[in-house]
Amino acid sequence: MNKYFDKKYWFPAYLCRYTILLLLLSFCIPCLMFAHKWNAESLPMPHLSDERKYVSNPDGVLSSQAVMTVDKMLYSLEKEKGIETVVAVVKQIEGDDPYQFGMNIARKYGVGSKSQRTGLIIVLATEDRSYQILTGNGLEATLPDAICRRIQNRYMLPELKQRNWDAAIIKTVTAIEGYIKKDTSLKAADANEPDSMSAVLGLAIALIVCGGLVFFAVVISEKNQCPKCKHAQLRIASRNRFRISGTNQWCIRTIYRCPRCGYETNKIHEDDFNSGGSVLPPFIGMPMGGSGGFQGPIGGSFGGGSFGGGGSGGRF
Repeated sequence: MNKYFDKKYWFPAYLCRYTILLLLLSFCIPCLMFAHKWNAESLPMPHLSDERKYVSNPDGVLSSQAVMTVDKMLYSLEKEKGIETVVAVVKQIEGDDPYQFGMNIARKYGVGSKSQRTGLIIVLATEDRSYQILTGNGLEATLPDAICRRIQNRYMLPELKQRNWDAAIIKTVTAIEGYIKKDTSLKAADANEPDSMSAVLGLAIALIVCGGLVFFAVVISEKNQCPKCKHAQLRIASRNRFRISGTNQWCIRTIYRCPRCGYETNKIHEDDFNSGGSVLPPFIGMPMGGSGGFQGPIGGSFGGGSFGGGGSGGRF
């Protein structure tokens, strides 16, 4: 009998083939489990090839219908109000910092008009569980930080907690569009929203810094171990920009939170968005990267706008 049909020869060959297959799977599966971590350099920018596209959705987090809906709203917003927008929806961000990710996009492309500086960037990282809205220097008066937080609290966060990514982005863009077009329904703050308390705390901290009083703080990074539970690493919970009362000095306040025990701490530093670490306030209009605009080979382009860090962000 042929040895390939003989049981004593067939079993070892059968076992060998499946052993090799299992080894190959053991190498492939871990590669599939880890999502690509995007940065401003690697993120695709569809707007450069098509002026009607504003959503970068490289991981397919949003459905094609949601992308079309948002693109249509943002195209109308640019034509009517001159607001250039980038919506970046990914699974993970390199560095796990949506604020810095958005600012890097602003620097690279110069989103918004160079003269009016009305750029808008919306970031969502689903696996990092983080989000951020950034407004250009010229858009901060129309869409202040408090309104950005209110939109997130009312429309974005409830959907994110339910993992309804499409609804979260569509409702957020719809609310922003409505407010810019003079929708007054967002002007009255809800009693359970923390905007007023946040403003008071921010002002108190600013006065302490301005008066030269000693503020006791433990300087930690997002990779530091939680000093309370000793088990988890502190992560950035939110980052907001504010101006010290009575001065032209702008600062960034970053809140760090332990995902295990809820411990929180914060760090305040001068806003050094300008090259060379200048502390001049953003409203002076010094361009922050991309000042000459960024022109794609065909399709759309960006106008060389500047960003000073206005907006709001956090985690869900």
